Amino acid sequence: MVQPRHEMYRPIHKALRHMLYTTSRSLGIADFRDDGVAGEAIRGLERTIMLLEAHAMHEEKHVHPQIKSKAPDVVASLEKDHQNDNKVYTELRRLSQEAGNATGDRKAVLGGAIYEKYNAFVGEYLGHMVLEEGDMQQVLWDNFTDDELGAIEGALMADVPPELMAQFLPEICGALNPDELSFMLGGLKAVAPPEMFAGVVQMAAQATPSQNWEKVKARIA
Repeated sequence: MVQPRHEMYRPIHKALRHMLYTTSRSLGIADFRDDGVAGEAIRGLERTIMLLEAHAMHEEKHVHPQIKSKAPDVVASLEKDHQNDNKVYTELRRLSQEAGNATGDRKAVLGGAIYEKYNAFVGEYLGHMVLEEGDMQQVLWDNFTDDELGAIEGALMADVPPELMAQFLPEICGALNPDELSFMLGGLKAVAPPEMFAGVVQMAAQATPSQNWEKVKARIA
């Protein structure tokens, strides 16, 4: 049996897809004529944008420099996508601010515009992730050992502030299958202080579908 290679992108991309789809649904069902509902939907959108910005920043800081000499065209394409994403984020924030100041029918129209703009962006972003999971992951496998990839990923994760990691972890735990989540938590259990691990387990239990959590809980006991 061939040992699978280290997957740099799969876990975080599962989390991002989970977040992207959840935000799309929240924007789609929101009654923007209701100020409270509209505010909650806009805050959820802002949280998603913030986490996407942080993800891109850490990729560009820790992953892209490692492979620019190996595949400069691929890296340049991905970084151009990030620049285009930033333009969309600016426009979504502008629309959100306008919606926050609007009322009635105008607020509902702006809610529809936010939904359409966001989902057009999601379509582009999904293609960006497929490129990373295909071309970029292959470049990493061709040029780095699994130990080296683990070290790159470890440096990236160590650079994520605790308060930001607390935002990412529920998305990750809610998106992984039982095997993946058990592996992640088992690795954390081996290195983390018991009180820290207990906190992560509590958060994971809340974020994970119950049928999955029962399997994970038995494996990490």
